Amino acid sequence: MGKVYFVSGIDTDVGKTIATGMMARYLQKKSVRVITIKLIQTGNPPGFSEDREKHRKMMGGIVFPEDEMLLTAPQIFKFPSSPHLAARLENRPVDVDAIRNAAAEL
Repeated sequence: MGKVYFVSGIDTDVGKTIATGMMARYLQKKSVRVITIKLIQTGNPPGFSEDREKHRKMMGGIVFPEDEMLLTAPQIFKFPSSPHLAARLENRPVDVDAIRNAAAEL
């Protein structure tokens, strides 16, 4: 298993997405196989993660098969809020097992 890096922050628009994309691009340029995952995306329609899209653009426009399989964005909710509120509003749980399984497969 390769290395896993986790980027976190406590607010919206603090730079997590940009920092993740820049780190992925840097590693790519060093010939390291790299893929990013957005554990929980809110404020997006099903099947689409704006953060993952930004990562891919920063990585040169690559689309991975794992993106199509939704492994790189295993939980997406429509309402732009905290994951727990978005999940409650959609009447479905935050599926921690789906997140864990996607991360393990990646």
